[in-house]
Parts: sequence; structure tokens; C-alpha cells
Amino acid sequence: MLTDPFGRTVDYLRISVTDRCDLRCTYCLPKGFKGFSIPKEWLTIEELGRVAAAFARLGTKRFRLTGGEPLLRKGLVDLAAEINRQSGVEDISLTTNGTQLDKHAHALRQAGVRRLNISLDSLRRDCVTNITGSDCLPQVLDGIKAAKEAGFERIKINMVPLKGVNDMDLDEMVAFCMEHGFILNLIEAMPMGTTGQAHAKVSLQPVLEELRQKFDLSPFEGKSAAVRRATGKAKTTVSLSA
Repeated sequence: MLTDPFGRTVDYLRISVTDRCDLRCTYCLPKGFKGFSIPKEWLTIEELGRVAAAFARLGTKRFRLTGGEPLLRKGLVDLAAEINRQSGVEDISLTTNGTQLDKHAHALRQAGVRRLNISLDSLRRDCVTNITGSDCLPQVLDGIKAAKEAGFERIKINMVPLKGVNDMDLDEMVAFCMEHGFILNLIEAMPMGTTGQAHAKVSLQPVLEELRQKFDLSPFEGKSAAVRRATGKAKTTVSLSA
């Protein structure tokens, strides 16, 4: 088993399969950024599979595939299947912006991916276009629909509230996740560098308290500050992270 200097077991590995993304979110990439890595320097899908297998032999049980936008990397489904074949692997998850998800959701689920984190900052088309630099909301919603139909064990919607940009959409996002049984994860934008400082910071603790009152949310135990409400058969969680 892998352990850190404090004796804690390390059983979780994130694998970034690419630094490329088809969106240019204002809180993520500096305007005009072109400093991407050269593809010939990337590990191949087969090499990534060997790395994952080595970690699995060392006791790694949980893997997350991420990027950039991981679904831009050819062979990702094959990589997920290879990880899923390793003895002792209990969970494979994927972080995505959702633009390519409708084409790959069912194949990913069959390959062994169990959970998804999907970025979605608003349900307003103009707002999403403003944040991402792309008129991609219909694609993302199609991807979310395909993911739900594919039967993933958990779908988490990642939202970065930005003051005066999409913070007015919080109620609608909570209602959307409650309707579909998704987890809404509110991510606090960090004021790092010129990109991070371009947006006024939204403090999420007051946001959580306001949502708690509006939607009659109740606390539950978890690693992050979170509240849950059950509505009929559907359950949704609103969680906060930095």
C-alpha cells in the first residue's frame, strides 16, 4: 500500500489525460492562452494504462480521469476499461465539461466509469456562452441527459458562482438538480493570478445558508460542507468546495 509521510493510506489517483479543452472558461484559462503541452510528449493510452495498473497493484482503489477535457483524448474509453480490469479497483470517475458526453456516455458506463462530475455554470444560454466562450449549452444538456439514461451511479454538477455573472442562477440550478436527482457542487473561484482576480469573489457559506432556508435543506455528514433534501424519490445534495 502507498502511504504518505503521515502514515495515511493513498488509494486515490487522478489521471490527467490531456491539457486541451474545447472551452475557454473565463475563470480557468487566461485570454489568448496557448501554452499547451506538445502531444508527442504525452503518455500514450497504453502507457497510461500501465501506470494505472502499477498503482492498482500498490493498492489504489479509486481513479479519476480528468484533463483539460478528457473526452477530447482518443482512446479514453479503452483506458477506462483497462483500469476497470485491474484487481482491487473499486471506483472510476470522470470530470468533463459535457460537450462530448452525449457521444460517449453509454460506452463510458459500459467500460466501468461509475460517477461523473459535469461542469455547468448556468441554465441560461447567453450566460454559458459568456463564461465558456462557446454556445455549448444545448450540447452540455444533451450530454447530461445521455449520462442520466446511461445509469451512472452518481452525477455531480459543478458550478462556479461568479458575482454579477451567474450568482443569480443559483435557485434555478438547485431546482434543476433536485428535479433530476443530481448533486450540485458549488466551487468557490480562487483569486489566483490575473484570471482568478478578474471576477469578484462570491463567499459560499452565506450562499449555502440562503439555499438552506429557501429549499428547506437539512445537513448530512460528508467531507465537505453539504446539505441534502429528499423530494419524493429524488434526492439532491448541495455541497461547497474551494
